[in-house]
Amino acid sequence: MTRPPFPASVPLEAPSLRSAPLPPPVFVLGLGTGDHPILSPAVSHLLEQAEVVAAPRRLLEYASGKEIIILEGALEPALQGLEAAREAGKRCVVLASGDPLLYGIGATLGKRAAFAAPQSLYILPGISAMQTACARLRLPWHDLAVLSLHGRDNWLPLAHALLTRRPLCVYTDAAHTPAAIARFLLERGADWYSMAVASRLNTPEESVREYDLPEAAEQNFPGGESVILLPRRDGVEAPGPRFGLDESALTLDKGLYTKAPVRAAALSLLALRPDDTLWDLGAGSGCMSLEAAALLPRGRVIAVEREDARVALIRENRRRIGIPHLDILHGSAPEALDKLPDPDAVFVGGGLGGTRNTNRKKLLTAITARMKPGGRIVVAATLLSSLHSTLDFAQEQGVRHSVMQIQATESAELAGSLTLKPLNPVFLISIFSGTEPEPRRQL
Repeated sequence: MTRPPFPASVPLEAPSLRSAPLPPPVFVLGLGTGDHPILSPAVSHLLEQAEVVAAPRRLLEYASGKEIIILEGALEPALQGLEAAREAGKRCVVLASGDPLLYGIGATLGKRAAFAAPQSLYILPGISAMQTACARLRLPWHDLAVLSLHGRDNWLPLAHALLTRRPLCVYTDAAHTPAAIARFLLERGADWYSMAVASRLNTPEESVREYDLPEAAEQNFPGGESVILLPRRDGVEAPGPRFGLDESALTLDKGLYTKAPVRAAALSLLALRPDDTLWDLGAGSGCMSLEAAALLPRGRVIAVEREDARVALIRENRRRIGIPHLDILHGSAPEALDKLPDPDAVFVGGGLGGTRNTNRKKLLTAITARMKPGGRIVVAATLLSSLHSTLDFAQEQGVRHSVMQIQATESAELAGSLTLKPLNPVFLISIFSGTEPEPRRQL
């Protein structure tokens, strides 16, 4: 569907609502920041002419004497009321703090069919909290990434933004305070940032203060602040996901982890795309999850592990390496899988060996039922019983599958020189979602 052209001219000089044809346009007015922002002549004129004012409660002082539509909670009834008032020929304005197109009501209105016509909706932006905070910090914001956690329950956009290492502005609420954000960064090892917190901008109680993350994590913030995350300038090399782990830097469970040659081959077979969701089942120490994260800058990795001690290892390794988009689920598969989003790819590194054949098939059945079209499952098997039960399952299901054996050696010191020691052979069984896998074009 082709978007309508942008209006050739926008009435910036206090346009008259009375002269507009029916139905008249709706004007969205950004009032800037602070308790009592100074209104421009154009905004004052439009407010004076308005018959209907739609606004959040905090801005109702500007709607005195007007028909009021309160914007709060579920917005749909209020927006339908606004559209009905416009269709009735009433002169309507919508009030917003800051810039209505920066996580504001302007973007919501612009998507509605009632405002598809170019002249049906005009937006006069105010100065946003982000712009004001950057001005206080003397921080150019042309390279700033902006995101909002206000009213949301998903931390993943923040995790992805952290991987860019760009300055970030984050809008907060009572559940996603600056302290909660600082703790999230510290737990995920994204300590390549410091934090500035701006509150009550353009009021007598204005505060703009910089913190290091441990200090911010201990503060008591009420919520509603603007957070600016600034890349550290202390010269310390930032960690982060990368392909080719330094295993000596990790905490590992007595050598029971997926070795580097197997990880490399398994990642090749999984054919991950940058925005895929990967399940790592039986994650152990988390090596596979940590390395896969480097290939998923816009995706998500979920490590599932049932053993308490190993879950603690994954958390510590996530912090050491710095993997903000790695989530950890403490639970047993397949029971715990109901809590997860559907995967594009699944790696089964543990959970098949040592279990009964019926339980292996139960797990594989649960996985295949949740796979997205064109997805892949890769099972790592060191036991012949795991290999045979996986192949039996694939054949019974009639799905396309293949087997690769990885046999590698690594050097070890001997008599002042080096010798080669074999690693245990591992079978990698690939199972494709559907009888024919969809092409997985790499971006």
